[in-house]
Amino acid sequence: MTTSIILSPNTDAELEALLLKARHRISVLVYSTAWCKNCKRLSSGLEKLADELKAVATFIHVDVDELEKTVQRYNIESLPTFQLFRGHVLQTSISAAQLPRKTTPEESDDQLLGWIATTVASFSKHWNASYSKITDHLAFSPTPTEYQIKEGLVKVGFKSVIGTESKQNPGEYNAKEGDLWREHGIEYVSYPIESVDEISLHDFDEILQLVETLPGPILFHSDIGQIAAIFVFAMVAKQNARKGSEVPEWARELGFDFDGLGKLTQTISAWVDK
Repeated sequence: MTTSIILSPNTDAELEALLLKARHRISVLVYSTAWCKNCKRLSSGLEKLADELKAVATFIHVDVDELEKTVQRYNIESLPTFQLFRGHVLQTSISAAQLPRKTTPEESDDQLLGWIATTVASFSKHWNASYSKITDHLAFSPTPTEYQIKEGLVKVGFKSVIGTESKQNPGEYNAKEGDLWREHGIEYVSYPIESVDEISLHDFDEILQLVETLPGPILFHSDIGQIAAIFVFAMVAKQNARKGSEVPEWARELGFDFDGLGKLTQTISAWVDK
């Protein structure tokens, strides 16, 4: 499926490099192989769609016979399968096997291509409010506007929201933000932070307690997303028994730079390891 529009890495490492390069865009991974008849039937439609969406999305063909580590990592069991990524982070996916059994081949093609087009359009429309999903349970974003909450984020499936805006800049609608989320059955907790420099071990403990108590998935947000990202990466590292010293490099691989955090980097490492 290699074309001028759809990229086709030859190794798992090349795929990782492509995802990293496109970390500020949407990446659509297309899992298929030469012997897949349904995949062949979709190829022309995919190429056309990739061309139409090239301003916002990068399409990448994953040959399941060649990139075996990637296939195993994401447990790809049927073809074709499509995944949407931001950076190294999987956001959502669909496969032909998820469609109704009575679906004709033509209907299946239309539904799969339609899902890709609709989902990419939705993600790109709300990308400024957009969130970075680090695990199925935790995500972070910059402070969303009222419009972005109502028209985008409440439709994603979050069950809880933790606002970590700085006390000096609480946001344009902070007083009513809780009501906006609760109108849609989403729990909201405000945990204002004085500044990045003032985040303490106690703050990480308090946030962990919230994460363990609130229903997920949980969205963290803060002024430009930095404080929210710090908490999310620390929580995930703690829950997955990562070493604190590994957190900055791991975050960098996912498109978030810990450089410039000064002593906070040491605080994060100490908390994750304790």
